[in-house]
Amino acid sequence: MSFFLKARKVISEKRLLKTIKKKLFPYLRGFQLYFKPNNKIIKIYISKENKIDKKDLSLAQRIFKSYKQMKIDQKKKSYLYKPSSLWQSHIDNDFSFLLESYKSNDVEKFLFFLQNFGNWNNYLGVENQNLIKKFNKNLFLRKFLSEEIFGGQLELWKFFNKGSNFSELEMPMYGNQIGAKIDNNFVVIGSFVNDIYTKNLKNYFEKQDGQILEIGGGYGKFAYYLLKDLKNFTYIDIDIPETLTLASYYLSKCFPNKKNFFYGEQIFSKQIKIAYDLIFLPPWEIENLENNTFDLAINKNSLGEMQPETAKNYLKHIHRTSKYFFSMNHEYFRNHFTDGKKSLINKEYNLDGKFKELIRYPDLGHLTYENNKIDFDKNTFFYIYEKKY
Repeated sequence: MSFFLKARKVISEKRLLKTIKKKLFPYLRGFQLYFKPNNKIIKIYISKENKIDKKDLSLAQRIFKSYKQMKIDQKKKSYLYKPSSLWQSHIDNDFSFLLESYKSNDVEKFLFFLQNFGNWNNYLGVENQNLIKKFNKNLFLRKFLSEEIFGGQLELWKFFNKGSNFSELEMPMYGNQIGAKIDNNFVVIGSFVNDIYTKNLKNYFEKQDGQILEIGGGYGKFAYYLLKDLKNFTYIDIDIPETLTLASYYLSKCFPNKKNFFYGEQIFSKQIKIAYDLIFLPPWEIENLENNTFDLAINKNSLGEMQPETAKNYLKHIHRTSKYFFSMNHEYFRNHFTDGKKSLINKEYNLDGKFKELIRYPDLGHLTYENNKIDFDKNTFFYIYEKKY
């Protein structure tokens, strides 16, 4: 969207003054923080572009073969299992390097993308690397990034984890991630709240293992924090092919001793679910999941980016397959699609009361993200539902 179209949209929605304030605040606050002592615990970390490391080539070949099969099969599937116009435009523009590797059948180019997606110049919709790069170039914005964004999230985490060690926050850097180091423990902006949420979600597992379904898992950051301390688990990630490749690579690298299954290697079945720990499937495979087999289903920030019919279809399958449902999505903001339809919002996810609402609360990360203050005007809420039988 051009600058003028964005400006017109902001004016029409009566958000002009608020938007100007939001844009200026990081500079002004960063200027104020510049004259205060540095927080020696937090250091912004910007990595350089990785050259291809061929030790991952065999893994990349498996994921690439799976990706190519998904792209072939995707053409034959219902519109319910294809990206919305919002995401298709995003894929065409920002995943162009990945698409080029597919068109040229170049597995090494594909591997380069997997090993560098965390430091990619285009915004891939799964991490805040663009914001970190932009803020790091400006003296005041860098101070704001370090002290206010990472510092504020760290203070929030410490409130929920009194006496805990910072090492609990550390996450692997596969994919050439950029973020910050807290006492030399690498984190991204979402690490703090992901650790808070996943520690609480583990209380919904009856044993020290879990049968977990995630729809739209990004590159696997939330899953990493949820799975890292579980002794045994089966984790199924269902996502569009482009982002599924990222999770396939990242989580396979994070858990090298776990058995991974990529779409197309065999026909997915109950036996596959029993035999493998990490399973990566395209959207249409959700129809083949058995009833009442998952302890927990997860969706973060993607149901609100889907066409309403698509979101309702996923919600139907979540209710059919899962005991608990963790949802973090838009409370009142709706995305508008090119066909004139609008996305669903949180109050419409409950399928006419088929879920029992256990928790409803503003997302902790969004509440304090920009200025380390509680901002109840934020749009993202999380819910935990229990299925009604």
